Amino acid sequence: MKVAMYSLEQTLFEGEAEKLIAHTENGVITILQNHIPLVTHIKGPFLDVVHRGGARTTIQLEQAILEVRPESEVVVLVSS
Repeated sequence: MKVAMYSLEQTLFEGEAEKLIAHTENGVITILQNHIPLVTHIKGPFLDVVHRGGARTTIQLEQAILEVRPESEVVVLVSS
């Protein structure tokens, strides 16, 4: 799936991912390919991007808005 993460100052990540692991107010969620459309508030301390083969990119954050769009596109807007 396509993932893009932005803060007000910079692009934090743009690329392909196998899954995202995020902390929400109600617990941990995992976003996979073809996930239903969703908008949710996520909180820190981090968001994990898992790539094919299992490698991870960890983004440090306090809070953010995560949107899953049709066609397996995910946009994350991170609060500074």
